Amino acid sequence: MKKNENSVKREIVVNAPLNKVWDALTKPEHLNLWYTKNANIEFRIGGRGYMNHGWGATSEGIFTEIDTMKRFVLQSIDGDFTTITSLEEIGDGIKVSIEYQASFIGEMNQSTKENMLFGTSQFLENLKSVYETGTDNRSKFWKAWIGIAHTTNKGERGTRVLQVKEGSVAAAAGIKPEDIILEIDGEAIEGYESFERTLNNKNVNGNVTLTIESKNEKSQVNCLVDAYPVPY
Repeated sequence: MKKNENSVKREIVVNAPLNKVWDALTKPEHLNLWYTKNANIEFRIGGRGYMNHGWGATSEGIFTEIDTMKRFVLQSIDGDFTTITSLEEIGDGIKVSIEYQASFIGEMNQSTKENMLFGTSQFLENLKSVYETGTDNRSKFWKAWIGIAHTTNKGERGTRVLQVKEGSVAAAAGIKPEDIILEIDGEAIEGYESFERTLNNKNVNGNVTLTIESKNEKSQVNCLVDAYPVPY
């Protein structure tokens, strides 16, 4: 089966009753427990869904399909972006799948696509955490950055720097586009998500040692860790 280049998906299994997981995804007071800062949901076909995700991000759409306890579809107001959420009973748990469909996804640069999927993974993991252990981890999300855009170094270890923000701590450390970041404080970096997760565990205003490959030569660079530029 040919892969749809205009569709990307993330999924997770949540060990909770189906009705609770359905409510978690469709009722604003439940969405606010694990996902949104503020949700305003009119959950019916033709109804609107508005979500403030935090970190300056919002989304709004129209519900175009609802199959109770199984699946629903939210289409963006302009109609060019579709989010399909599906639930499936797997043993004692519920597999939650979130799929994005849009004609422009195949044309997205890999870094933007990886950022979108990483965000979805973080929130799905938080759904699992909240409904399995009662722990909301959002206060630990997106705390740290160094001021780079990057993407998984395909076929190799590390993440490849695409852009370095002027005036950022990365720029001050001498990091340049096309550098490959292989390690943070000796921890191996396997790609985009690995870098983001590892960096986010470091102390803001502390220093990290980055192992970098540039023009086939490895070096170690000391870099300050800055606070993420957009607060929750």
